Amino acid sequence: MEPVEYSLQFPRQPVSAGEARRQVAEVLGASAGIDDEGVVDAIRVVVSELVTNAVRHAAGNEIDVIVIIGGGVVRLEVGDASDVAPRPCTQDTGQEGGRGLFLIKALAARSGVTVLSEGGKRCWAEMELPGQQSSERQAVILSAGLGTRIAIVSRGRPKATVTTGARPVLVSQLRQLYTAGVRHFVVVHAPGDNRHVQALVDQVFAGADLNVRLVLQSVPLGPLDALAKAAPHLLPGGDVTLVLGDTLIGDLAELPADSVAVGRAGAARDFCVVGTDDDGRILAYTDKPDQDTATERAVVGVYRFGDGQLLCELLADPGRDTELSALLRAYGARRALTAVPVDVWWDLGSYDRYVAANRMALTGRAGHSFAVTDDGTVVKRGDGALMAAQARWYRNLPDTALGLAPRLLGEGEGWYRIELVDYPSLAELLLFEPLPEATWRLVLQRLIDVVESRLWAPTRRTDPGLRAWCERKYVEKTEQRLASWKGWTRIRDERLTVNGMQLPAFAEVWPAAVDALRALAATAGQSSLVHGDMTFSNVLLARGYGTFKLLDPGTTFSDTDGGDVRYDIAKLRQSYAGGYDTFREDLFTLRRTEPTVWDLRVFPRPSALTAVGDAVIAEAGFVLIEVRLLEAVQFLSMVPLHHENPDRQCALYARGLQLLVSVLEGQAHAVRV
Repeated sequence: MEPVEYSLQFPRQPVSAGEARRQVAEVLGASAGIDDEGVVDAIRVVVSELVTNAVRHAAGNEIDVIVIIGGGVVRLEVGDASDVAPRPCTQDTGQEGGRGLFLIKALAARSGVTVLSEGGKRCWAEMELPGQQSSERQAVILSAGLGTRIAIVSRGRPKATVTTGARPVLVSQLRQLYTAGVRHFVVVHAPGDNRHVQALVDQVFAGADLNVRLVLQSVPLGPLDALAKAAPHLLPGGDVTLVLGDTLIGDLAELPADSVAVGRAGAARDFCVVGTDDDGRILAYTDKPDQDTATERAVVGVYRFGDGQLLCELLADPGRDTELSALLRAYGARRALTAVPVDVWWDLGSYDRYVAANRMALTGRAGHSFAVTDDGTVVKRGDGALMAAQARWYRNLPDTALGLAPRLLGEGEGWYRIELVDYPSLAELLLFEPLPEATWRLVLQRLIDVVESRLWAPTRRTDPGLRAWCERKYVEKTEQRLASWKGWTRIRDERLTVNGMQLPAFAEVWPAAVDALRALAATAGQSSLVHGDMTFSNVLLARGYGTFKLLDPGTTFSDTDGGDVRYDIAKLRQSYAGGYDTFREDLFTLRRTEPTVWDLRVFPRPSALTAVGDAVIAEAGFVLIEVRLLEAVQFLSMVPLHHENPDRQCALYARGLQLLVSVLEGQAHAVRV
């Protein structure tokens, strides 16, 4: 049965907690048929505390209360316009008030705060209904191993936070499971890891409607013991996906209930290997057989159990077994498990496998690919004209900027080779590391100073063709790119409603935008050699030395060596204010309640860098309104390049249209990430 949602609205003043309790109790009884007085009384208390907090401490004129009933759970959400999360008082202060959060935690199975991307927050609590079981998908991620075999890359940090494919392993796992429909997570961690793991989850998934509970495995007694410690924190019944903390597979959504993911391994002796019948049903498990040969039936560390209640019963007394195969045999005796082959999977449990996985995770976009070689170089392959243009950019760097980019080491038809630079990108630091604003101010100031002194200033010259370059780059490229987007002829004339805000159709605003862009082109001064795609994902930082490397130059309309440096600045703003890298990492959801009514939710908290970054570029002499106009059209021109994910294309289009409208209407940057 699908959950049923009831929505109640109250003016912030003079709403009373008593009135909220009364209306919620009416919903529970008359509409949902819940008549257990003990349960209803507990829910009344929780509603009262949530509403009281909103009335006393929140902003805005209205409070909304949502009651969601389904899957054996009553979920209460109280929304208001403040971004500030409530904090519990110190329990021994003697205060009469401020104890509501302690009371909520005592009565609710789960509770938390979700900060919304468009502003405001939702304080929520979940109450379990006795005698009912959840059908909700949930997941357990076992990340309690000490990671000693990959200590060379983890460097004392939890292995869940180790980066693979430009993002931490845990982020990849949570994002995949979220896409598959999982909303309730239990993450088992080692002593001391919770601080890092919680900070990562809070930073990346603050705007997502998920619940992550951290559970400690104090002594490393193996995966079966870790799973047993997670079991008490699962919802009653339901469907449970289990993922080992050092495993990634291609698509978790394709794994059906009561199945075990299996894949190819080079040496069977390092894995548990299954035997199956002709229909794929598992008949036997062999732990680490004494075989050096390859196998197609290695258990890769991802499992899905359709009966969570049975799983928890078996985990109540795991006995002396330490291997998961013992649990799989016991579960399979009651409900048949099927082996499901997966083509793409990465084992991060040892350094050699981590290295192999990291190389495989180095992917390109729009038909381009990368390969890391053993001699410390990267080979990029793709469209011949684009590869030649990018190689040309590296060759044309002035002597002053030779250290600002990787060295070009070779080129050929449809490829070029550069040195490997193993620094984190600014996008990784922005999304996955909680750096203070003061640090970001210094990083951005230094980046602009270095690029100005090493790249822009040494190549600055009078260029009579600069105005034409700007018009081609700003107007023609945007129109050509969007025209190549499948379905563009339909969407260009549609008025969208995004997060409740109606936007004019592109066709309605583009003529005014073209006039503004041509006026901007007319103000272009001297030209310089520009990077052309200076988003945070293309800027690497050697943290300990404050030096930068620029990757993957943008080379569309690269028939001249000069360009407008404002374009590079706008690319920076596209990251620190517009949230481009958040979309690139698919840390968002896009739901269409109607064809032209979209709900766009971005997971990371609203960026605190917008004001900092804008101050830095203003101090560097750039006009903010000009940069914002270019930022908007950059979002629009990027849409067709992300054809591998149609939702991402629509999200980028919506963001670009929002930004364009706000600039043309003279508004401040109104879009929050």
